[in-house]
Amino acid sequence: MSAEALSRERILSATLALIDRDGVAAFGLRGLAQQLGVYPTAIYWHVPNRDALIAGAVELALRGVGSRLPRGPWAQRLRVLLRRFRTALRRHPKLAPVVGSELLSNGALDLPMLDHVVAALEEAGFEGVALVDAFNVVIAAMCGFVTLELATAPPQAGRAWAEAHRARVDALSTAGHPALARHLPRLRGNAFILRWEDGTGQPLNRSFDAWLDVVLDGLALRAVAQPPRTAV
Repeated sequence: MSAEALSRERILSATLALIDRDGVAAFGLRGLAQQLGVYPTAIYWHVPNRDALIAGAVELALRGVGSRLPRGPWAQRLRVLLRRFRTALRRHPKLAPVVGSELLSNGALDLPMLDHVVAALEEAGFEGVALVDAFNVVIAAMCGFVTLELATAPPQAGRAWAEAHRARVDALSTAGHPALARHLPRLRGNAFILRWEDGTGQPLNRSFDAWLDVVLDGLALRAVAQPPRTAV
């Protein structure tokens, strides 16, 4: 491919494909340039650095999440948005560590999505600092569950780590921990901390539905509990 044939979109598509294959930690400019058949300097005409490439890959992976949301009550629209976000990130699970823990993913500003969140919270009745708090709740809900769900075993350990952790869970001494003892058979393998398979192969769908109910019902209660607006 010639340098003239490059575009930001093509570069980001190749970046996302490499991250999907090898993960973020293994991603580098040289490998990307080799994949595209160009010198690394040609990439810099379109994207300034590695961080911008990763942020662009996040942007590409999440594109359309906030577009054409259905009409309906604010909580219904947020529910659809949170589901879409989870679905999009599950298509690219190796981006989850960036979305969950690195500020550089903030470079992937999806303004339609952010506008939908703010508009929904306005409709719910939030304003001022209460709206800021509610906004942070929505974004934490959006990123938090799915990035935990898609957390992976240590890259060098592979199946060995999974088998070792399952053995640790099965060997837990529940003496003196009666609540854990009563429910461990259902929790093992199906709950955060007590599982050994990541959410790519074993999604936590029922728990995600419960999470949505708790978050959205909690926001509704908090909106109602706000002090009444004062007339200007």
